[in-house]
Amino acid sequence: MTYSINSRKLGKKVTFSQPASWYVYVDLNGKAGCLGEQICDGGVTNYGSTIGCNPEWNDFVYTCKRWWKQWLKENR
Repeated sequence: MTYSINSRKLGKKVTFSQPASWYVYVDLNGKAGCLGEQICDGGVTNYGSTIGCNPEWNDFVYTCKRWWKQWLKENR
């Protein structure tokens, strides 16, 4: 499952993916799928408490949007 956001801040499309049944990845490192960075609490990646969600579309999109808001706040 994938979800994309057009980022004005980065000037590119950012894609979230959930290749398995729980963990969510984002392609901020330029790599898609599970080669991307794993999203974690507080708008960070690859360290801390990883964020996962049920493999249902609405939960997935909500999780991606919520994390993206945190990431934008942390990276102003």
